[in-house]
Amino acid sequence: MPTFDFQCKKCNHIFEFARAFGSDVKPACPTCSSKRVEKLIAPPAVHFKGSGWYKTDSKTASAAPVKKKEEKKETPNTESQPAEAKPTETKPVEKKDSAKKES
Repeated sequence: MPTFDFQCKKCNHIFEFARAFGSDVKPACPTCSSKRVEKLIAPPAVHFKGSGWYKTDSKTASAAPVKKKEEKKETPNTESQPAEAKPTETKPVEKKDSAKKES
């Protein structure tokens, strides 16, 4: 059964109590025996134990993809040139005047 935190409204004592998820049973305070207790919201306590919790744990050497060597073609290195010095190809823009059509 899960453990929940409760706080007594009479003496402000905080204590733990194990109860089922759907249960509405409010425990009595262990210090003053008051039934005026409130369930506190707390993050769950999760412990990851064992292997397999990291992305690299599921990869094995045999399952790794094999990369084939690609043939490198010798091309001039244009990457080291500044962007302004790179030759660019431009096409002339044709202007179409639909308003001046004469038949």
